Amino acid sequence: MVNRAVSDTGPILHLNEINLLKIFDIFDILVPEQVVDELIKNKIILPKKIKVEKLKAEGKDTIKVLTNDYNLDIGEAAAIALFLQKKANYFFTDDLDARQAAKQFNIKVHGTIGIILRALREKIIDKEIAHKKVVELYSNSSMFISKDLVYETLKAIKEFKNKENS
Repeated sequence: MVNRAVSDTGPILHLNEINLLKIFDIFDILVPEQVVDELIKNKIILPKKIKVEKLKAEGKDTIKVLTNDYNLDIGEAAAIALFLQKKANYFFTDDLDARQAAKQFNIKVHGTIGIILRALREKIIDKEIAHKKVVELYSNSSMFISKDLVYETLKAIKEFKNKENS
């Protein structure tokens, strides 16, 4: 099964800040041109694994609706429009407004922490690295994350059991 995902700027930015972009290897990541523009503004070079896609005309109309009705930035709006256009499996964002807008389109949303936990399940990283990177996400990245969420995530990582260990 193809793990096609569309991401807005947030998860790429945050995973870059903690040097963990390699976990995107379990997905075929697509981003709209608007996200690339935001990444360039943040001095992030787009990893080769991530593919840039152009939006069709109806996608551009969707952007207008999302920016006007949901007050989204252009990157988040374009990412949701691309998700709908490509009928992707996963949508990645850390933005609360983008999450709420995505729910209106019946899109299930995953954030940076969810991506880290998925990488742990898929054995891309081990428990030690997952723990370390969640702590770094809290202390070294620009992502807003509550202490409670960090605590719950670290607890889940500690309790995680690999299938062969169960």
